[in-house]
Amino acid sequence: MTTQTQSYQQDHVKIGRFQSSIEGGKLKLYYHECGSASGMFCTLNPEETRGLEEFLARHREDINHALDPHERRCSR
Repeated sequence: MTTQTQSYQQDHVKIGRFQSSIEGGKLKLYYHECGSASGMFCTLNPEETRGLEEFLARHREDINHALDPHERRCSR
C-alpha cells in the first residue's frame, strides 16, 4: 500500500539565498537571513509553477546573456 506522501517526489535545492523544493507539483521557496527576524516563504500551486517555468523558458536567452559577463569574470 502506498501512502499519499510516498507517491510525491521531493527535491530540495539551494538557489542563491533561497531554499527551494518541489512537493506534489508545488514550488516552495523559503528565505531567512541569520540574525534577522524577517524571512519569506512562498508556495506556488502546480499551475503557477508551470507558468513560472514557461516564463523562465521564454527568457532563457536573456538570462544566459546576462550570465556571460559574470561567467567570464569567474573563469579568469
